[in-house]
Amino acid sequence: MSKKLRSILVVMVISLFFNGIFAQDILMTIGDKEISVDEFERIYNKNNNSITDNQQTPEEYLELFINFKLKVLEAENLGMDTTKKFLREFNSYKEQLAQPYLTDEETKEYLMKQAYERMKYDVHVSHILLGMGSQLSPEDTLIRYNRAMDIRQRIIDGEDFATVAKATSDDPGARINGGDLGYFTVFQMLYPFESAAYELEDGEVSMPVRTLHGYHIIKKHDTRPAVGQVKVAHIFLAVPEGSSHEEQVKARSDIMAIRDSIDRRADFGALAKRHSDDKNSAANGGELPWFGTSRMIKEFENAAFSLEKPGDVSRAFRSYYGWHIVKLIDKKEVGTYEEMESELQSKALKGDRERVRRKIQLDKLKEKYNYELNSELYKKLYTLVDSSIFFGEWDPYKNTNQFEDYLFTMDGGFSVTLGRFVAYLDSIQKRRGKIPVENFVDIMFNRFTEEYIMNIEMASLPERFPEYRYILQEYHDGILLFDLMNEKVWNKAVQDTAGLEKFFNSHRDDYMWSERTEAILVSCDSATDVEAIRKKSRKIEAGRWDEKKLNKKFCDSDTLKCITLDTILAEPGENELLDALQNDGDTGEIFSEEGKLKFMIRKGTVAPMHKQLDEVRGQATSDYQDDIEKQWIKKLREKYKVVVNEELLSKVERKS
Repeated sequence: MSKKLRSILVVMVISLFFNGIFAQDILMTIGDKEISVDEFERIYNKNNNSITDNQQTPEEYLELFINFKLKVLEAENLGMDTTKKFLREFNSYKEQLAQPYLTDEETKEYLMKQAYERMKYDVHVSHILLGMGSQLSPEDTLIRYNRAMDIRQRIIDGEDFATVAKATSDDPGARINGGDLGYFTVFQMLYPFESAAYELEDGEVSMPVRTLHGYHIIKKHDTRPAVGQVKVAHIFLAVPEGSSHEEQVKARSDIMAIRDSIDRRADFGALAKRHSDDKNSAANGGELPWFGTSRMIKEFENAAFSLEKPGDVSRAFRSYYGWHIVKLIDKKEVGTYEEMESELQSKALKGDRERVRRKIQLDKLKEKYNYELNSELYKKLYTLVDSSIFFGEWDPYKNTNQFEDYLFTMDGGFSVTLGRFVAYLDSIQKRRGKIPVENFVDIMFNRFTEEYIMNIEMASLPERFPEYRYILQEYHDGILLFDLMNEKVWNKAVQDTAGLEKFFNSHRDDYMWSERTEAILVSCDSATDVEAIRKKSRKIEAGRWDEKKLNKKFCDSDTLKCITLDTILAEPGENELLDALQNDGDTGEIFSEEGKLKFMIRKGTVAPMHKQLDEVRGQATSDYQDDIEKQWIKKLREKYKVVVNEELLSKVERKS
């Protein structure tokens, strides 16, 4: 989307919340900002619900709310809601939040139910592919379509499908399988291909079907009830292409011997671990993940799905890759719609299905807004744009004087001129791979139109969905509040070291140590005679036995300490083990911690004293932030007049 278009739509959507289009009772004005009863009541109840610990009356909560709104108003007046950083974050969130509201639930449900109905059946088809990509011009595409029609007619006239496929198909596999794709089920093919296959009658040949790969001619052979999914274990002996006759004979002999061992009740998993050439599954006893139809080679799939009961084992069978034996672990059929709903939702709204959903939704929106394309003017784009656009050198303003003419019109004043779309093309031109100009114009116009209409729809969401409006405004205000508090309070308190020291010194009495108990914590390696050390506690407490003397006496090595002494200070209630020591010199029980044996020796008490800044820097910084915020809010209340309708406030009720 062009930067100009995005800016216009951003202004549009923000104006919907903040320009008073919703007629509501005004509870208060803060500066020139009006706050409705509805907004206050909703935020009040959100923060004072039945599970909130500190519930407040509306009158009590009012002061917090006013402070919050004062900060947001200040941020807006400082232009913080127009910065690139803010708009980038806000627009990103807005787009995420809007998606559920923009999703066409009717189309979504249709695609999910359609997928579920198809999931109940497997279809067997063959196809012929005439490959093509975006490099083909409309004329070349038509030639390819006509060729597809000629090939189809040959089949209708009686030629064998497989023979024609081998001679004409661009699918490399057709040379081997005559275009036969076997059975498949929903989500395994591109959506247009899948739809055509499921809609054909058995034996019918389709008209050319367009997918991302090109044109397909599809013949439907059969429809069967879905076989569901199976979980199996297997044993695989590889017979690579080019293996000698002796190697092939040995592989057959080995697989038959393994199959005989299974008949003699040998453990399948153990045999797989010992013999299978599929090393990934062999380590797990040959177990493979769940799979459905068309996920494995035909021979393997047929063998797996032919097994009826868990524990059944197939005969040894040969494929192109080698020899296999398959054991059925479990199988499951297609579940109910409710059971499959989560999977359907995740798969039916991805890939080309999602493109189909968006196309259907876009068509509905075009109808809603009475979209009308100026086809004659649109055709002029094919001559206005030339191949220089693929080198970033296109000059769009030299070949036309119709920039003010409408390229398409929509109700509500949302019409777009030729000049606006040309400006969009100009903004995105760069060096890129060349494709026919007509194709490029069509692709970019479709992208532009979808973005334009979806952004109009997004801009209407606040008016149509109050909950969306509320959540988005909360996020809008929240970003501003965070950025402003970061600038005015949090970072200021952290960076202003002189101010913090001044604040701390003027509030020294707020940061006091109460009377504390002093003790010595003795830590010993587990192999040390801790009881012998404990007997020296009085001498340790008196300072006659220090770390050096203790280590020399009780440690095996002169260089590695096995005993450490640490002084600890704790206020009452901070250390249960220390609180249990009543008298100076008392020794606590031995306890184990971090691989050490430890005990405490009470030394005495330390009188109350002032704390140093480094001891309480975190708390002091937080208090300094609170003080800065308090002084700042005072200035904001002086800057912006606050008027509250007390009568309306008295009618606000807390909802349980």
